[in-house]
Amino acid sequence: MDSKIALTLFNLRDYCKTEEDLAATLNKIYKIGYRQVQVSGVSLDPAVIRKQLDDHGIKCIGTHEGFISVQEPNRLIDKLGILGCDFAALGMMPKEYHNSEEGFEEFVKIMDAGCKTLADNGIKFAYHNHHFEFAKMANKKTLLENLYERIDSSRLLVELDVHWITRGGGSPATWIRKYADRMPVIHFKDFVHYEGNPTFCEVGEGNLDWQEILKACDEAGVKIYVVEQDLPFGERDIFESMKISFDNMIKMGIK
Repeated sequence: MDSKIALTLFNLRDYCKTEEDLAATLNKIYKIGYRQVQVSGVSLDPAVIRKQLDDHGIKCIGTHEGFISVQEPNRLIDKLGILGCDFAALGMMPKEYHNSEEGFEEFVKIMDAGCKTLADNGIKFAYHNHHFEFAKMANKKTLLENLYERIDSSRLLVELDVHWITRGGGSPATWIRKYADRMPVIHFKDFVHYEGNPTFCEVGEGNLDWQEILKACDEAGVKIYVVEQDLPFGERDIFESMKISFDNMIKMGIK
């Protein structure tokens, strides 16, 4: 049985720029214990990425994509076929679409059409939140709520990020339960204030209530917990951070 733990290569994007870099990076994370990754921030050809993953005994559980992949879904379908997975998520809503109600309406229209094509071809597509989606819209609901209400769950899945929920003023466990059975993948990074600023840190090293988060994930049927840490914490090396998160998750009982 596959582990629930995965890692997004976006964390290590500066170490995946060439085929040789990618090979060295995959070797390091394999030694840490990771056996699954979400491909993100890697500009290499999908066939090259797939070969390296196969050579290192690591499975691709999905990808993160830019908005162009929603607008041109057939390219994403081909890419996922090469990588051997059927899950992807939009990494972020472009700024021009969340600056106004009109922009949001255009975003929903484009997303709905793209997600339909993807779903019709067996692709599970999700949206990954940041903090701005927790701003209230004219109907007094958050942008995130409006998005998931406007696009049917058969087309658009949920990929919550527990750090960004917290930075947006929400409770991760509450939002996880809100979208139970619609969220196969979730992003884990911790939240802490460091030198006066809200900061990313390793899972289990910050202020999030992981016991409650994991309970909510179990209740909601989440299948994959992806470690994401956009930047290293303090003076730590990013690979050290990836090991700390992995080791802490094992200690939490995640298998």
